[in-house]
Parts: sequence; structure tokens; C-alpha cells
Amino acid sequence: MKKLLLLACVGIALAGCKKKIETETIAELAPVSSDHKWYYFTNDNIVPIQLPQVSKLQSLKPWTENLRVSDANTNTQGQGFMLVNRLGVLLFEEKDEPVLLHDVQLFASCTADELVFAKDIPYFTLYRSTFFNKSFANTPNADSNRAYLVRVSRENRMLYPALTYGDMDVPANAEIVSSIYDGDSWLAAVKTSDEERTRFEYKQWKPLMELEAMQPSTKEGKISLRHTSEDKFYSAHAPEEFSKAPSRLKSLLEAIPEDFAFSISCYTAGGPSPRLYTHGEDGTNASALIADGWICAVFADGTTYFNGALRGREILAGGNNMAFRLPKLPKDYYYTHFCISGDYFAVGWEESSFYKTGRSGLLVVDLGKVLYNKDYYAAD
Repeated sequence: MKKLLLLACVGIALAGCKKKIETETIAELAPVSSDHKWYYFTNDNIVPIQLPQVSKLQSLKPWTENLRVSDANTNTQGQGFMLVNRLGVLLFEEKDEPVLLHDVQLFASCTADELVFAKDIPYFTLYRSTFFNKSFANTPNADSNRAYLVRVSRENRMLYPALTYGDMDVPANAEIVSSIYDGDSWLAAVKTSDEERTRFEYKQWKPLMELEAMQPSTKEGKISLRHTSEDKFYSAHAPEEFSKAPSRLKSLLEAIPEDFAFSISCYTAGGPSPRLYTHGEDGTNASALIADGWICAVFADGTTYFNGALRGREILAGGNNMAFRLPKLPKDYYYTHFCISGDYFAVGWEESSFYKTGRSGLLVVDLGKVLYNKDYYAAD
């Protein structure tokens, strides 16, 4: 078993939603420090703040309708991307202040979700929630050219619609409410609502041309599209036992006691949709990201595990796992999706109440200062 190196500080508990793990000498970063910066989201920007609790009040809304980090990942070149619902895409360029790609036309009325990579190029999907926003349920979608799949261009700092609802042959009274990409083909769940009932159908598609060459208008010959079964769609989404998780992830979290329950979404840098693994029932949420040179996992309370080396740096702690905790958030606030770009680690935070969210933003941490400062940590 690898030794777990814990950043030296007072002993505190790793808090889950239902249970706690007692962990010795795990450090918690101070709420205010030179090694990290806080930001919160406004309707048209990201704004630096001292602490999340002093950000502007935001009314609680269903998670599909409010500002929040809805997904994040890092490409194979070590560059971070963060998808912010109702706002845009954040690009991280190995510094503590991200670049915002803001597009009112795309984001103002749609839910942004499912940030994935095809040939290391990032894409995300858009849809309208007819469940949480009844105005959409009664408004037929007459525009067949409305964007479904959008490409992110880091080079041009632009967002380019690639696939439309017309390309997906979605009726005017329907929405693509969930998508998944396995690295080869895509699956989509289409929800159709009318006065009598709500029904679902499931589709599978593959591009017939390079995704980056697709134009933002409905046109034949862009994709091959066919119906698929509900079972196939849900089997692709279904969580698996943690025992089936990648070996690097199991090794990273081997210090967690066997009776601690959690669910963890496992991403691959520059890869397709994540896989969900569960350890026990009704556990705390976490995200993990596996890159060639490192692996990192973040739990909702901010407890973070890391193994490997940041880009261009030496391997940390002789290859042993390391652990630390992000600054403690106020009650009912949680950490969510994250990415790493160079030395910089960016993670979303949000105020949450059941299916609703309120204030939200991100924390950017200089891991070069935190992990490569030998005065910070010691072997346990």
C-alpha cells in the first residue's frame, strides 16, 4: 500500500453528506490566502471576491436555470476548461484568472451541459428544461437551426454551433434532455411533451464528417442517426461499483475507510463523458480527473487527493498520494466540478438546497505554492 502524505496542519475530519472520516493531520487551506483566489458569477461576468458568503445574493432556482459550474475538464495538453450554465465557457491559461467566452445568444435561455472532447477538441450540449421552466413547455421550438452541440475554439476564443436540433430530427415540442459520448458514438434522450402526456425516445448518432467542419445550420449528410433502446441509453449512464473503477483511482482513494459511502464521477483528460462509480449507498458526491501525469479527486466538502506531477514539474512525494482540504465553505455550500491548468487548480462552488442552487462561483488555487512547498507537508 502506498503511503498517504498529508499536508501538515491540525487534525480535522473529512466531512461527507451523511458521515465523516477521521483523518489525521490533513491541512485545510485558509479561507483567505495568497495561494488562491475566489470568484463569483454575475449574469454577464466573473467577479473576484474575498469569500463566497460576501458575494451578491442570488435567488434559489432549479439547477438547470441558474448560474453554476455545470462541467469541467482538462485537455491532453494540460489546458483547463469550465462550462458555466447561463454564462459561457472559462478557459484557463496557466494563470489564476480565466478567460470568459460569453455568448448571450447561446446561453441566455438554455441549459449548458456535458463538456466532452472529440480529438481533444471540447464540445458541449444545450437544451431547455420543460420540467423546470413551463414557458418552454408551452412554446414549440420552431427553429430547427437552434444549436444542440457547440464547439469551443481556444485558438479563436469563440464558440461555434456544430449540430442543430434539426440535424437530430427533434420535433418542435421536444428537447434533448440528456446526452452521453463514449469516444465513438453519441446517445441522446429526447423528451416530447404535449397536453396529453410526456414520452421519451432514444437516439444514437455518429458524425459523417469532421465535427470541427460542421456548419451551424441544419443540413443532410452531417450525421448518421438511428433510434436505439431505453436499455442501451440507461446502461451507458448506469453507475458501476467502485471495485470496477480504474486502478489509478482506486489506488488514489485507498486510504478512505471501507464504510465511507460516496459516488464519484471519473473523467479522463481530453476524453468523453465521465463514468460514475459508487461505494456504498447514499454517499457524498465527488469528481475525479485522470491525466497522463497526475490524478486528482475532489469531494463536495473540499477534501482533495492528488498523485503525480503537475505539468513540467517533478513527481510529488516520491509517487505517494497526497491529501489536503480546500477552504471550508459556509453551510449548504459545496464544491463541484474542477480542472487543472499548469500549476492552477480551478473548482466550482455553489450554494445548494435540494434541486435548487443560489450563489455560485469558482476557486482558483496555485498548486505550485501548495504542493511544491516542502514546508507545507510532512510524511505521516
